[in-house]
Amino acid sequence: MQTSLDLKQLQYQMEHEMRMERQPQQEEEWAGNNEGGDDNFKVVIRVRPPLPRELQGFREYQCTTMVEARSGETITISENLPAVLNNQAAADGLLYATYRFTFDHVYDQDSSQQELYNQSARPLVLSTLQGYNAAIIAYGQTGTGKTYTMEGELEGPLRGIIPRSVEDIFAAIENDPEPSATKYLVRASYLQIYNEVISDLLKPEKVNLMIREDRRRGVFVDGLSEWVVRSPGEVYGLMMRGAQQRATGATKMNEVSSRSHAVCIIIVEKCTTNLMASGSTDNAAAAAAAAMGVDNVGLLMMNGGPSSRKAV
Repeated sequence: MQTSLDLKQLQYQMEHEMRMERQPQQEEEWAGNNEGGDDNFKVVIRVRPPLPRELQGFREYQCTTMVEARSGETITISENLPAVLNNQAAADGLLYATYRFTFDHVYDQDSSQQELYNQSARPLVLSTLQGYNAAIIAYGQTGTGKTYTMEGELEGPLRGIIPRSVEDIFAAIENDPEPSATKYLVRASYLQIYNEVISDLLKPEKVNLMIREDRRRGVFVDGLSEWVVRSPGEVYGLMMRGAQQRATGATKMNEVSSRSHAVCIIIVEKCTTNLMASGSTDNAAAAAAAAMGVDNVGLLMMNGGPSSRKAV
């Protein structure tokens, strides 16, 4: 007779073998959808346009950045960009401080929400439906447009990465070519990290949550609530509810600055069954249980606010 521990070990071994069998095919599909280069980790930069107070300041506004339009990967930053572009030296003969940086992609201040999402975020979102975990993190100084890029508006052309990601996930589920053989379960969580303390934005009473790791779930936040969602609207409702709990404060750069790191987690569980055409109902049910494969993958989207101790 097998003990419960033996059965758990057997179940874990079977799940591991199923994942290993699917991995070569998934890697081939992922390689086919992403031509050239290593796409496991990318860094992109977005330059925000000037704010009204910067255009109407006591000094005339001067642009200090230039994105090379040909490659879209290099940005030039200078304290006197026009002079540098015209090969002019300072009056005292010294060169202006000028720096050039290259990233996977650089978006200038005229870039649209749709352009950024389609080029840099959408491939990651679609990869989650192929069995991959993905994370999109926005980081920068307060007032640089992190919330605008990640959230934006929930409707219209100014939708950010999170609303567009949710829409794509549910659109892919709705357009599944084999709906009768595939079932999906989508869950959402929303947390914040403030002063190195993790709290649940959807259940404010849950604070001081701990990050843990095990072989089956991977890295997870112990005690974090998960909410089953059936449409983009339900996800937006959770986001608006959680946004009311976020820590904010005024700074010189932003009157309502997010003082915490907010993390929106979308978990897509895909269950596929292959039923045999013949046999009794009991046999078909047994075959379904034996042929069932479950992919449990996550999409993590993080809006990283600055440290409240350092931002002024």
